[in-house]
Amino acid sequence: MLDAQIVKESFDPKLITALFKNFSNQYIALFELIDNAVDDRQHNEKLIISIDYDPEDEKLFIKNFNGKGMSIDDLEKFFTWGHSDKTTGRIGRYGQGGKAALGYLAKSFNIKSHAKNKISGFVVKVKDWENRQTGFSDGFQVMPYQSQRDEGDVSFEIYNLKKEFRTDTIIERIRKTYRPLITQKKVEFLVENMPVKCAAIAYDRATYKTFATDFTHNGRKFHLTGEFGIVDDPKSDRGGFRIFQYGRSVADKEYFGHTDPSKRWNVERLYGELYIDFDLPLSMNKTEIDKDSELWRFIERTMNKQIAEIIKEAVDYKTPTKKESSSVDTINKKLKKSSENKGDTEFGLTNYGPKLLFKIEEGANGKNTVKINRDHRAYKLWSDTEAGKKYYAIMIYALTETIKKLSNAEQKKFLNEFSEYLGKKSAEILE
Repeated sequence: MLDAQIVKESFDPKLITALFKNFSNQYIALFELIDNAVDDRQHNEKLIISIDYDPEDEKLFIKNFNGKGMSIDDLEKFFTWGHSDKTTGRIGRYGQGGKAALGYLAKSFNIKSHAKNKISGFVVKVKDWENRQTGFSDGFQVMPYQSQRDEGDVSFEIYNLKKEFRTDTIIERIRKTYRPLITQKKVEFLVENMPVKCAAIAYDRATYKTFATDFTHNGRKFHLTGEFGIVDDPKSDRGGFRIFQYGRSVADKEYFGHTDPSKRWNVERLYGELYIDFDLPLSMNKTEIDKDSELWRFIERTMNKQIAEIIKEAVDYKTPTKKESSSVDTINKKLKKSSENKGDTEFGLTNYGPKLLFKIEEGANGKNTVKINRDHRAYKLWSDTEAGKKYYAIMIYALTETIKKLSNAEQKKFLNEFSEYLGKKSAEILE
């Protein structure tokens, strides 16, 4: 009889090269490093983070001021793959994101760090971080220096870059990723010495609400806070909820049970932000939530109850009056009698910002509903009179028939141009 044998787990250090490639683009990698900078903040102290990009010299600088800084022990831990002693309230957790991001972005980097209230700071220079032929490095020399400051700071000078950046893209992604930290003045971001600001969300103030709610899972109490409301002019990045963990965006366009296709077009106007200050199960690069986790399912149920009332408001938002509906009702009656239409298309009214003329919704029963947009400037001008409402609806009907034979690209181009022209000319004639 053969004896049982033991197979042991092991780790090939050359796997580090694979971790260097674990990013879909340079901005996700960059934000791993910015996350590390954000995690250096202290309680009740505003952290300052500066990002500078020099495309000519192929250099990227990330510096944070007024944080804890890094001691020699912290530097040792930084270079330990898989080690993370970050406590609750910190974005990072896996102990490899920043190091892998450096390998994805560049061949070389320098770290200069000074821990808060320490006399000495330290500099580490890494010239060939990309070379992993023998797995782990033999070590990096740490050079001390005398500091004249008590505040903590950390700077990364990343050079021999393998990727290129756009400054405007960095700024826009910072706005989206760290909006609560910026608006609550916990972190100040400077890109090319210019402060990054966030505009207020354009909520309909009558529908705007903030909330705080609790739920219990596995004997532990969890606290959720956030805001929501109906936005008058939804943009491509609005609709659904954006989820922030410790002030960092980890998910976008989350819907808590309010995605009924027959109502989605108007409900898309509902936007909210959910702030979570506890650890969520996330993907390695913090771009996805584990939707199958029990914790997330509890959050979904809690939020579904929290927004039940505003869902009703969103569905009924700016409901058309009977007089407004009469014009489309007339068209619908005639379409039902039409032998060509065969009841496949009907008309309705909705609200969706000032640019769109109408939206065609495909129903589950195969019937298309053409929703005329009541927020369009031309509609508002024409609907001042009963005749105007009637003829406007007829014009939209004629437009939908006209574009049927056009390609999707041609439809989009034609409707965009016509929408702008109609609003302009309507104002000249009717105002």
